[in-house]
Parts: sequence; structure tokens; C-alpha cells
Amino acid sequence: MNFLFILAFVLAYLIGAIPFSVIIGKLFFGIDVRKSGSGNAGATNTMRVLGKRAGFAVLVLDVAKGML
Repeated sequence: MNFLFILAFVLAYLIGAIPFSVIIGKLFFGIDVRKSGSGNAGATNTMRVLGKRAGFAVLVLDVAKGML
């Protein structure tokens, strides 16, 4: 049981560390959102830099990541 707890903890940490704003910014727009706007890699800065659609996509992916 301890192994499963540690495995779940490690997987949760790794999933939580996925920067969807950076991935979407670089993959679809060729822009690193951490180097534009406020410099924050969050949905709000993504919306400012890349637009509403990209910001909403990051928001949905971040919420899904948190729910997982």
C-alpha cells in the first residue's frame, strides 16, 4: 500500500508540473508566454498574449489537470 501511495504522489506531482500555457504557446504560436506580458505561465497571461481561445484552452486543461 505504501508503494501505491508514493507512486500516486509522484504521478500527481508530474502531472501538475505540465505547463500547458508554454506547450500551447510554443506549439501553436511559436511564443513563450513566460517571456511576454506579465511573465507568468498561467491562463490569464496566456489570454493576454495569445488571445481568448488559447487562454480558455489553457484554463480548461489546467482545471482538468487539477481534477485528475
